[in-house]
Amino acid sequence: MELYVIRHGETKTNAHKEMVGRKQIYSLTEKGEQQAMNARNEINKIAYDFIICSPLERTRRTCELINTKGKKVLEEDRIMERDCGEMEGKPKDSFDYLHYWNYNYDFNIKGMMPIKEFVKNVWDFIEDIKEKYPNNKILIITHNGVCRAIGAYFNGIPKDGDLNLYAHSNCQIKHYDTAEITKNK
Repeated sequence: MELYVIRHGETKTNAHKEMVGRKQIYSLTEKGEQQAMNARNEINKIAYDFIICSPLERTRRTCELINTKGKKVLEEDRIMERDCGEMEGKPKDSFDYLHYWNYNYDFNIKGMMPIKEFVKNVWDFIEDIKEKYPNNKILIITHNGVCRAIGAYFNGIPKDGDLNLYAHSNCQIKHYDTAEITKNK
């Protein structure tokens, strides 16, 4: 199985460096729409079978702009962004954002999804699609946190726990092949 993983286009909260989790209120900026259209040109060169997309508005809009081939789209809750609880909408510099994406550190903030639970959900999703679609090439349209968890699935969790190593910029595309999984998870 091969995965092509893309993060959604820019939102206003991305541009303002604010925390964004699972709320449906975030749509793409003009720049985000353009990023998706630019990514579409690269994606159209890829022979993928179908799309799995987060059900949040920003990923669904990115999908609409990218899916000019009319490929089948499956929505999947397990690839929604990490719930950041009470930090939703707050500036990233208002707390220790680097530790927010550290697998070895867990915040105790009301409503925030624990990092290990979040990563486990994403890894379970990958295990499920590996079993269900072992010979497919799949385009996944998701969020930066999910991109981090997918990067850790394929490359291992760094010893220092810092999953920022696997962050994506808006509409960045990365390719993963299950034949190349690191066994140090």
